[in-house]
Amino acid sequence: MAILHALSEIADHYDNRYWWRERFQERIVSPVLARIHGRDGVDVAEREWDNLLILDACRADMFESVIDLGDFDSYEEVCSRGSSSPDWIAANFADRELGDIVYITANPWVAKEAPSSFHKVVDVWAEEQTGDEEIHTDELDQRDLATSPAATVTAQRLNGAVERVADEHPNKRYIVHYFQPHAPCIGLPDGSVKDEQEMDLLLHPGKPLYEGRIEREAVWEAYEENLAYVVSHARQLAIDLGGKSVFTADHGELFGDWLWPFPIRGYAHPRNLRHPALVTVPWAELTVGTRRRIESGATSRTDIERTAVTEQLEKLGYM
Repeated sequence: MAILHALSEIADHYDNRYWWRERFQERIVSPVLARIHGRDGVDVAEREWDNLLILDACRADMFESVIDLGDFDSYEEVCSRGSSSPDWIAANFADRELGDIVYITANPWVAKEAPSSFHKVVDVWAEEQTGDEEIHTDELDQRDLATSPAATVTAQRLNGAVERVADEHPNKRYIVHYFQPHAPCIGLPDGSVKDEQEMDLLLHPGKPLYEGRIEREAVWEAYEENLAYVVSHARQLAIDLGGKSVFTADHGELFGDWLWPFPIRGYAHPRNLRHPALVTVPWAELTVGTRRRIESGATSRTDIERTAVTEQLEKLGYM
C-alpha cells in the first residue's frame, strides 16, 4: 500500500517543482539538520508562568527588532521543541496530564495533537464569528495562498475568550495561542485590523515567495506589522490578567533562508526541520501585580469533532 500511495503521489505531482522540493527537504535535509542542531528544546509546561502567550510563527530576531525589550522584566532566546505547530504541541503536551492548564487557542492543531492533555481546551476558532470580529473575503484558492483571513481568529476575539475563561477558571494557568504573526497578515502596528482592500493575500513566506510572486522584504515587513499588532493585544491581556506572563512562540518562520549545508532555501515552517530560524524563539517575561494561586484538577477531552479540525486545517492550507 505504501508503494501504491507513493506512486499515486508522484503521478499527481510529477511536474510540481515545489512538491519535489518539499520531499527532498523532508527526506534528506531534515535528518541532516537534526544531527547538526539537535532535537532538544525547552519544556514550556515545566517553566514558571501563569499566562503563556504564544505568538504563532514568531522568530526571535524579528521579535527583538520590532518589540521594545525594555517593556519586559527579562528576555532570552530559547530553543523550541518544534519547527511547526503540530511538532511543538505534540512534543510539549501530548500524552501528559496538565490539569492546572486551560488552553485557549486560535490554532486547531491542539485538538488534533493534544486533545485530552489539559483541564480544558477552548477552541475559539470553532466558535461562530459574528459582527465586527468577522473578516469577510471572496472565494480563495486556499492551497495556493496557504491561509485565508476568513479562517483567522483576530487577537481581539481571542482576548475576549480569555476574559470569559478567567472568570470561569480563576485558579488555572492559561496558554493563549494567538494565530499572529502567522499569515495572513491582517494586523497593523496600532492594534487595528486591516480593511479588506489593504490585505494582500500573497504576503506569505511559503509558495508565493518561493515562486517569486512577492518580494521577501514585503513579506517580512507585513510580518513585522502583524507581530506589532498581536503583541499590543497580548501585552494588554497580560496587564488585565495579572500574574507572571511569558511571551513566546511555538516556532519561527523561514523567509527564503539558506538551509546550510544544502544549497537550497527554506520557506514557511515545515515540520521536523531543525533550522535555527525555525527553532530559536523569544522568551520575554512580565509580572504584573501578585501571582494567583494555581490549583490542579482533572483533565478533559476537547469536544471538537475530528472532521471539524480537518476542515479548519484545510481552510488554513495545511491539508
